[in-house]
Amino acid sequence: MDLGTTIIGVISITICALPFILTSRNKKKKEKELLNSLINFARQNGSEITKHEIGTYFAIGLDESKNTISFLQKTKKSSQFQFIDLSLIKKCQINNISKSLSNNETVVDKLNLNLTTLSIKDADFNLQFYNSNISFQLSSEFDSLEKWNKIINNILNNKLLNMTA
Repeated sequence: MDLGTTIIGVISITICALPFILTSRNKKKKEKELLNSLINFARQNGSEITKHEIGTYFAIGLDESKNTISFLQKTKKSSQFQFIDLSLIKKCQINNISKSLSNNETVVDKLNLNLTTLSIKDADFNLQFYNSNISFQLSSEFDSLEKWNKIINNILNNKLLNMTA
């Protein structure tokens, strides 16, 4: 094989691989920024993140010793933070909001984790993992939603068991 063909081959492979490398690097940078924002927010509220997950437009973290949740929803225009003390929560459930299309199909519009407070006076918390107006395609948001619903409900059930013991 001659040197010219080898050089052209290497350049072609580099040009083809470059977008994937840059996309991966950009995604990792974005995830790191979300995690740092979440950690700083938790610290401002006296918590430490011991378990976390980063999505495309959200970050969620748990302080396992204090049973608090820190949540960040980030769009291109804004960031919305929520801090939740799970001792004030009665119930956690998944809210899958769908919309109907003209040909009798339904598509996911929003995926939320709703946390109902113990007191009627306090507003419930709505953690939005997916919104079709922000992100056009679901990736792993539903798996994340189910995972965090299970984690939070385990904490709430343990709290209930400790109260009755």
